[in-house]
Amino acid sequence: MQTNLQILDWTIDASAKIVENDDYVVSFYDGEDGDYDIAYMRAKQVQRMTPALERAAMRDARVAFNLAMRQQRASAFSRFVA
Repeated sequence: MQTNLQILDWTIDASAKIVENDDYVVSFYDGEDGDYDIAYMRAKQVQRMTPALERAAMRDARVAFNLAMRQQRASAFSRFVA
């Protein structure tokens, strides 16, 4: 099973539930509703980003991670069915 994926400008390590790009590292955990929630987010740069940029990065990271997990599930399902 592939664990490292590239979606948008994010690199996703699905097995570790970590997503990162040039600016941020975001870690996820399994939420109660079967979705993934952000455990923490760390900026890689010393200077502080604005709250709006941080929210946008969180949203983008969540989208990339959810796409990666769907892709993995679809890949696993197709191997199971085949």
